[in-house]
Amino acid sequence: MPSAPLNGLDLVYDDTGGDGEPVVLVNGTGATRTAWRAHQTPALTAAGYRVIAPDNRGIAPNTAPPGGVTLAAMAADVAALIDHLALPPCRVVGFSLGASIVGELLFTRPELVDRAVLMAGRARADAFGAAVSRAAADLYDSGTALPASHQAVFQALSYLSPHTLRDPAAVQDWLDIFTYGRAATGPGVRAQYEAMRGVDQLPRYATLGTPLLCVGFTDDVMIPAAATREIADTAPGARYTEIARCGHYGHLERPAEVNTAMLDFFARRPEAAHTAGRGEDARTPGRGGA
Repeated sequence: MPSAPLNGLDLVYDDTGGDGEPVVLVNGTGATRTAWRAHQTPALTAAGYRVIAPDNRGIAPNTAPPGGVTLAAMAADVAALIDHLALPPCRVVGFSLGASIVGELLFTRPELVDRAVLMAGRARADAFGAAVSRAAADLYDSGTALPASHQAVFQALSYLSPHTLRDPAAVQDWLDIFTYGRAATGPGVRAQYEAMRGVDQLPRYATLGTPLLCVGFTDDVMIPAAATREIADTAPGARYTEIARCGHYGHLERPAEVNTAMLDFFARRPEAAHTAGRGEDARTPGRGGA
């Protein structure tokens, strides 16, 4: 498990190594780098890429880092790691909060990024997203420890598609994962939930020049696909694809479809990756009715 002393942190990251073109994976709230190991890291490695996946500040051991846990600070950490490993310009993928972090990276250090994929991304918090963040902060502040079984059911309802919930074998597998592989908690994760408060990145996407693929998930109730589409409709030349029959964890529920969209975008020539219009649909096998 490599780490690097960057921005006052002991920044922990995965690195598959090798001579392939680098891809940096940035995860969401409370999630660690290990979540990428199930599907995206193997697919990228098999396609010849070198994969680097850091833990965001707020995740142990960096639960109370200097400078706090903000979008700007987390993006600066990713930039510092890219510079430290001499990766630029590289491909970057962000999921959920990680998509917002990648957005901040694109606004502040665009020279580091060849192209980017935003999965379940949003430019600004809606009323429900703000309520989720407040509820998570209130739960942490209360000191209440919910039973693992209760937390697992809540996560399943929040992050999975109804199609998955109606599949007895699949839902039991997910409940086991949520029960025994509980997400990170603590003051740093609480701060991650607050990172989008008052943020509106949308006007900045209108000036973006980096090739961008936005991936929405049809059954996502945490960050609706429309919020991800909004980014693609705003960023010049951005592409958009929507994966059906999956919720917020679409990259884990429908990894084959998500990986196909990501790898196809990465394989395109730069001029093809950056389309002439805005919000152009890049249809994938996962696109379609629910």
